[in-house]
Amino acid sequence: MAASSSTMPVMISSVGIAVASASVVHLVPPVSTLRLVTPATFNSYVFLDLETTGFITTEDPICRITELSMWGIEREQFLNCNGSKMPRITNRLNMCVDPSKEIHPMAATKSKLDNLNLSHQSPFDEDVANTVLSFLNRLKKPMCMIAHYGFKFDFPVLKSEIANVGKDFSEDVFCADSLPVFRTCQSLAQGVPYSYTLENVYRRIYNNQPEVMHEAEADVKMLFWAAAATPRPFLNAVANIAVPIATITKCW
Repeated sequence: MAASSSTMPVMISSVGIAVASASVVHLVPPVSTLRLVTPATFNSYVFLDLETTGFITTEDPICRITELSMWGIEREQFLNCNGSKMPRITNRLNMCVDPSKEIHPMAATKSKLDNLNLSHQSPFDEDVANTVLSFLNRLKKPMCMIAHYGFKFDFPVLKSEIANVGKDFSEDVFCADSLPVFRTCQSLAQGVPYSYTLENVYRRIYNNQPEVMHEAEADVKMLFWAAAATPRPFLNAVANIAVPIATITKCW
């Protein structure tokens, strides 16, 4: 998910759907002494995006996943793509799930996923959790998951779903939010209220509108190419803010 500033409300996905509500919960990862890592620490990166039933609010913090997409890429593969070609070796996972909860109409409109067309998908059960964890576990460690607005949305939601079926991430899985990373990499003029939704970040880099948005895999692709425009500065900035996924607080 994405936001134009640290005070913006929580949004549905990487591209962002703002909600003007004071009841939206802002989740901030606790400070951990384990966050001191170097860029060379991570051998693999996973670009992540979720589509969900709606928002994280104080009235209803139970935000459920409707679609999940992950692209796993080794460090050298990412650095060698030169921002112009897709690495030859990538590992990809895309899953749709029945959220077992009513999907907010705005989320359904944007993602084109509703309770009817997801009704024949499995819920986020132990099998789904095992698939996600197995996908991560087969990548070269240590690894870091990257999501736009991930600290306040994607990671708390994913942790909640994983914990709900009695599972957990391994200790060598880290995570980083690409929103502050792009603030560092884009180095825009101070004092100007630039928007840092993923769509606007991508548009500033490529001077073009993304072909598809609000689909998990399309948003992961957008995140990847935005990151690949400055691959080494991006990974350096990721290392500066990465925290173990264990330090992220669940939203429900």
